[in-house]
Amino acid sequence: MIPAEIRSVTETAPVDVLEAARRLGVQVFSAKLADKVSGVLLRDPSYGSQSGFVIFVDSDEPSYRQRFTAAHELGHFVLHRDAVGERNEDNYLLRSENMSNQQEVEANKFAAALLMPMDLIQKEMEQGNSTVSGLANTFGVSPTAMSIRLGLPT
Repeated sequence: MIPAEIRSVTETAPVDVLEAARRLGVQVFSAKLADKVSGVLLRDPSYGSQSGFVIFVDSDEPSYRQRFTAAHELGHFVLHRDAVGERNEDNYLLRSENMSNQQEVEANKFAAALLMPMDLIQKEMEQGNSTVSGLANTFGVSPTAMSIRLGLPT
């Protein structure tokens, strides 16, 4: 699921989502977005990105949320860019009118795999970092996201 050109960024935690995007030719910006909009994937060559795509994440949200939103939008870029058209806007629940529920699930799974690689989680746990909050802190994600990744109830 994770493209070869960004696998090396998943070798250490927290994963550098901005570097992953850069390697895929996508620029990421943090900006004030419309109410209840967490992220936008935009096809706009005027920003000068190699791919012609840019991601905006809501600067008013916590950093862990911005990271997950950027990874989610990057998932749409990798998996669904042909379906994006000019703009894909995800609300605060990371749902878009332009994408099917299946596409949203796939983008969330991509984001989780990118930000919380299971082999790194396993290594952390073997080294004694085994609480949800400890792992969430190490990986720069919310405790809820880590709980979901670990298959725990939320």
